[in-house]
Amino acid sequence: MKYSLRMKLSAAFLLVSLFWVICISIFANFFLEDQFTAYVIKKQEQEISASVVSVSNQYNVSNEAWSVSGVENVGMSMLGEGLIVRVKDVSDTVIWDAREHNNGMCISILENLAQNMQTYDPNFKGGYEEQTYPVTVDGTQVGSIDVGYYGPYAYSDLDMQFLQSLNHLLWIAAAVSFLVCLTLGAYMARRLTRPISRVIHTTGMIAEGDFNDRIKERSSTKEILELTNSVNSLAQTLNEQENLRKRLTADAAHELRTPLATLQSHMEALIDGVWEPDRNRLESCHEEILRLSKLVGELEMLSRVEGDNLILHKSRMELSALIRRIILNFENDFKTKDVTLQYEEKVLWILADADKISQVIINLLSNALKYTPEGGKVEISTEKLTDSVIIRIQDSGTGISSIDLPHIFDRFYRTDESRNRATGGSGIGLTIAKSIVEAHEGKITAESEPDKGSTFTIVLPQQF
Repeated sequence: MKYSLRMKLSAAFLLVSLFWVICISIFANFFLEDQFTAYVIKKQEQEISASVVSVSNQYNVSNEAWSVSGVENVGMSMLGEGLIVRVKDVSDTVIWDAREHNNGMCISILENLAQNMQTYDPNFKGGYEEQTYPVTVDGTQVGSIDVGYYGPYAYSDLDMQFLQSLNHLLWIAAAVSFLVCLTLGAYMARRLTRPISRVIHTTGMIAEGDFNDRIKERSSTKEILELTNSVNSLAQTLNEQENLRKRLTADAAHELRTPLATLQSHMEALIDGVWEPDRNRLESCHEEILRLSKLVGELEMLSRVEGDNLILHKSRMELSALIRRIILNFENDFKTKDVTLQYEEKVLWILADADKISQVIINLLSNALKYTPEGGKVEISTEKLTDSVIIRIQDSGTGISSIDLPHIFDRFYRTDESRNRATGGSGIGLTIAKSIVEAHEGKITAESEPDKGSTFTIVLPQQF
């Protein structure tokens, strides 16, 4: 049989509370019993000592005689405390004896004490005990007193009432503790399990394909808070991935539809005899085929760099020489558009795949040239850190809006919603660049403001 976490937590709180209540009760009983026994014994000794003094005061020194009525009063008072007294003079003549005075009362008192002790502890071993104490006046012994009692100690009716009241209080404390712990345990279990129940519900919604549900319950428990945040982050990521997948499908269809539609219309016109299959018509069809081939090639490249089959051929290379070769290839394009290209050359060595890094820099330079107007400037700079190299490509172009900036490395994402190839490519180039940099265990970031240009920063480890 399976039980809920709330039930288990409540049971755990309850069991822990019961355990400690039992432990405290046992400790209290043992401790209080020892202390109370010591108190009863000490009280009995004090009563006997006080009684001996009281009996001594009943001797008249001047007459050398005992006050029998006074001794009787003291004896009856001691009998009320469970002490059976016999007073004798110096010649062992009995002056007053509680048993002779009222033997039935003495027996009744002893039986009551014995019953009290048997009620409190059935295994208690006790019986009648008697001790003799000398009675002295002005340093001279004038007699003796025999004190009998139920020993080694006994609880009176008042003592039994006190112990019963104490046990009742312990039972009441146990019951209150039980109820408090049960209530507190149920409350704490509910506080702990409510976010977990929401996690179960949210993960169930995720499993069904609904990524919009979020856990809003907050918890002061660190682990539960991390769990709910992780599930919310998972749902957010899956939602973004789902939207990206849908957009990827739509964008890929859009990218393929245009050249295919153009080819279809051209072919139908040629088949129907509307157009003559001259060189211009065939070259137009060939351009669309090349466009399709380029798109498929970019998708294949993206598949390779994002998959596990990307192979890097790393070698120790001088970075500035690589950048100079790329600049030389772009020199004519920059000059034609009247865009200044600056490069502050520094000798830096890294361990990387030269072809893949070249592809990244070419892609970024191509974008910088495309979005920088005439008279603008593109600047390349490098920097050496402790164990890494930084490459920055900064332009004075149109910039990227804050809405588009977080998505520029996503597949097929283009800031131009019209998807005009005159103003943008297929939207795969930056995704490929990011994958190549991350394959080198590096990082690529972008900073941009509209109408103020963009800065792309590449951080590559030297890995020597």
